[in-house]
Amino acid sequence: MSPADAPEAPSRAAIREDNKVVVHFRHAGNAPILKQSKFKLPADIRFHVVTETLRAHLRLAKEDSLFLYCNSAFAPAPGLALGDVAQCFHVDGTLVLNYCCTPAWG
Repeated sequence: MSPADAPEAPSRAAIREDNKVVVHFRHAGNAPILKQSKFKLPADIRFHVVTETLRAHLRLAKEDSLFLYCNSAFAPAPGLALGDVAQCFHVDGTLVLNYCCTPAWG
């Protein structure tokens, strides 16, 4: 196999050496805007913890709706590990998650 036929390596790994994932939250629709939109979260937490963390930063009440979408396409299952989602769907080492208060994608 020649070097031209070799598969391209990703430009940056999704999980950092400190076992964290860089998550970039982007608001959509009428969702509140975060002051800080990028966070380093542990790779081994479940996706529902990501939702709870975002809900706390947005200061949403428990009864307020919050929807998270990966790359503006689908909503990951709450039981998935954040690192697994990041490994499959990161863009240049960052997992982009869109959030909104009403259903938008997927």
